[in-house]
Amino acid sequence: MEFGVGWKMNGLIVEGSVDPARLPGRPRDASETVDVDTVYERPCDYGMAVVGGWTFIADPQFRVSFNDDAVQEISDRGRALAWVTNSASTVHGFAWYVDGAPLRRIVFAEGEVVDESGERIPEEDSAPEPLSEDYVFEMMVRLTGQGWSDGGEALYRVWTCAE
Repeated sequence: MEFGVGWKMNGLIVEGSVDPARLPGRPRDASETVDVDTVYERPCDYGMAVVGGWTFIADPQFRVSFNDDAVQEISDRGRALAWVTNSASTVHGFAWYVDGAPLRRIVFAEGEVVDESGERIPEEDSAPEPLSEDYVFEMMVRLTGQGWSDGGEALYRVWTCAE
């Protein structure tokens, strides 16, 4: 996958498996498997792929990413990482959850912090500054052990919402 002009994606990475019925919007299986670019190009409601014991949820409409209640519902017994990177609007950030509870959130827009909560976590030490797509992708590896290439090269099952 190439990072290029207009790079804009977001999602949630959840430890273990996720029951799609617990996602906002009552999604149903669209019986289709596509690459991650296709999930964002259409956009689909959700794309889901399991990689290395983690469920990658592509979330073009921000139904679950950074939604603390939704993340708690699907990750109440594990870890989860919400992330966003948008090179066109220069918005980059992540939120880290443990057992459904938000521990750390930081989002930058145009070089300024626009949302921050929780104490800085050790994994942020020596991460590439300023907060950018490189920072977000580095946090993916440090927190989940999975890199963006792992999720970016996976095939995603498409889920569409009833509401």
